[in-house]
Amino acid sequence: MAESIDHGRFITLLAERFPIVAASIGDCFKGKIHLEVATLATATQASIDDQDKGTVQAHFEFIDEVLPEATPDLENAIYVSYLEKLWFEGRKAAPTRARDLLTPRLRQALADLEEYLDRLFAGSKHTIKEKSVRRLSSPPHGKRPKSPRRKR
Repeated sequence: MAESIDHGRFITLLAERFPIVAASIGDCFKGKIHLEVATLATATQASIDDQDKGTVQAHFEFIDEVLPEATPDLENAIYVSYLEKLWFEGRKAAPTRARDLLTPRLRQALADLEEYLDRLFAGSKHTIKEKSVRRLSSPPHGKRPKSPRRKR
């Protein structure tokens, strides 16, 4: 039986494989598994947007190697703060065809996650990402922001 990969071991493996990504984890993020995994997701997304297929594939292979041995907290962070955070469609992301670069295990994990989210938000006419975008762009409590008055 292989040794499980916990939070500490994940950070060690990340630093060995992707030292620049590991070094980019902000001081406020250190020690918080979801934020550390999200830092890798941010790097992956930047590579998707830059159409750097080699780096995208390397990140996917790394996550694919970690996932089967991940402790429950790390596995949850991979689903929530890595897979759910990635955008596979859109003007910048579409040319990379990153979804096609997913390993079979990650493709299945993403399909399971999307199925779960679809069930969770069944009856909603908007996708998860559309809701997130709308929530981020809408003012709180439905109030319109005051427009600045122009000086004459």
